[in-house]
Amino acid sequence: MIESSGVRNEISRRGFMQRAACAAAAASLTDFSTISAQTPGGSREVMREFPYGAVRLTGGPIKQHFDRIHAHYLALDSDRLLKVFRQRAGLPAPGPDMGGWYDTDGFVPGLTLGQYISGLARFGAATSDKAAHDKVARLVAGFGEFIRRAESPYAGPNAQAQWAAYVMDKYVVGLVDAFQLSGVEEAKTLLPTTIDKCLPHMSPVSRDRIGKKNPPYDETYVISENLFHVATITGDDKYRKLAVHYLLDKEWFDPLADGIDVLPEKHAYSHTIALSSGAQAYLNLGDARYLRALTNAWRFLEPQRFASGGWAPEEQFVQLRQGKLAESLKNSRAHFETPCGSYADMKLARYLIRFTGRPEYGDGLERTLYNTMLATRLPNSDGDYPYYSDYGPGADKKYYHRKWPCCSGTLVQGVADYVLNAYFHDGDALLVNLFVASEVVWKRADGQVAVVQETDYPAADAVRLTVREPGNGRFAMKLRIPAWADGATLRVNGKTENAAPGQLATVTKDWKRGDAIDLVVPQRLRTKSIDPENPNLAALMRGPVMYVGLNPWEEIGEQAINLPGALSPLPSSKDVYRTSVEGRDLVFVPYFAVDTEKYNTYFRIA
Repeated sequence: MIESSGVRNEISRRGFMQRAACAAAAASLTDFSTISAQTPGGSREVMREFPYGAVRLTGGPIKQHFDRIHAHYLALDSDRLLKVFRQRAGLPAPGPDMGGWYDTDGFVPGLTLGQYISGLARFGAATSDKAAHDKVARLVAGFGEFIRRAESPYAGPNAQAQWAAYVMDKYVVGLVDAFQLSGVEEAKTLLPTTIDKCLPHMSPVSRDRIGKKNPPYDETYVISENLFHVATITGDDKYRKLAVHYLLDKEWFDPLADGIDVLPEKHAYSHTIALSSGAQAYLNLGDARYLRALTNAWRFLEPQRFASGGWAPEEQFVQLRQGKLAESLKNSRAHFETPCGSYADMKLARYLIRFTGRPEYGDGLERTLYNTMLATRLPNSDGDYPYYSDYGPGADKKYYHRKWPCCSGTLVQGVADYVLNAYFHDGDALLVNLFVASEVVWKRADGQVAVVQETDYPAADAVRLTVREPGNGRFAMKLRIPAWADGATLRVNGKTENAAPGQLATVTKDWKRGDAIDLVVPQRLRTKSIDPENPNLAALMRGPVMYVGLNPWEEIGEQAINLPGALSPLPSSKDVYRTSVEGRDLVFVPYFAVDTEKYNTYFRIA
């Protein structure tokens, strides 16, 4: 499948092709919360995202993770983050070195600064956190000193020679979000300078990184999404032309649009995040070829996923097609690139929800969120971050072997975007996409609507939605009923309504303050086979959540277990289960609840 083999070779982790001359300038780019309101293709959206700040998380594991990651990145020392840039520009550079990938002689010097700025701006906008906005302003000011003074726009030689497009893209999204979400005017003024200085180091054309054996490895095809935003904000058509120029049509979008599965030949993160560029091409150009490419890419990804929703690496996907993935699990470490891959996957799901309104993309987004991004090990203070999820036998959650990897940048952006995943809307309907304790405020021309969601999901099955402010009262509520939710029930003010699995349950009425919807989505235990050739090698699922067996013994992979039939709930627990296997206790917990314990994901099913 899509390659995800950075553990074997850092050079193959992020590739960029040749450096050459290319000229252009740019101004500002819009944040994800306002794309649909400002792009020429807004009418092509069936549903729209809410802006940051419209949704407030109020409880549950998603909010706990959201708050914890918010705190972690807010606490990162600004001088430390800026040190490598100040050193490069000959400026005073207080603070400790970052180390790892980030430093002047690192794998990609200064690679994630823009993503840290972007994520903090998103957290600030989502929570009205002035401290986050202030930190964004300080980081932008420090970066501005560097970019105006330094001859090269890159913090070290590897970034300049090998990763020019990748780093520029991160600079741009950081500056854009700083301007759009944190109100930092300087960020807007820095965009033309930054892009002007970076473009001469980039390949003049987009070429696929696959097959490149020597540097540079220029992934120019990842930058078009943000260039489309720049064109919209500035009104300057040269950025739209540049975005079109860098779309990877021949190798990626054209075959996908024609229904050709080219995923096994591609690189996991860069090609999946490039699908977001295709989404913006669809919005801005109106070319349905890009929408076909996105829907086909999603369809091709489905059989390549583990139970978590994460993808298999290329060599294991080949084995899967040959019916040998079970053997691979036994003999090697099965892994999935977590924050980077999850970030790209959830962005793709949100675009597809916007373009189609179809519930299966919400199902996929939910599964990926709970079992990958939410399930990452918390980072430490010294640059250790998760990179892969391990689904092999006797696994544990490890940090990547180098400090400050790329996933430290997508982690903060992806978690800050949790608020974008919960609700969508069109002119007449509110779509409830996630079951999460939260509040949403929908500002409509006919009056403000506010809805409160109360739930202990996924530990519990019940969800209550209460209308706090009805606006003029005339709108619909659409609730995603997951495909696995057989027996779901829906009541509106006590009256039963239809709730079919795999569909949107739509309730249209004149709403009044205090009106309530009660939804129950039964999360029955079930198993999910690793592939059709190995139906009895399976993971345990409950609703969208993948469960793992804690502290497995060495022989557990060879012992047949009656799953889920032999399981019983742990007394007084809503979401922990146990069974006995030849006199030994085997306890199952949600994968996202695992910290440092060892675990087993796939079991022989009796």
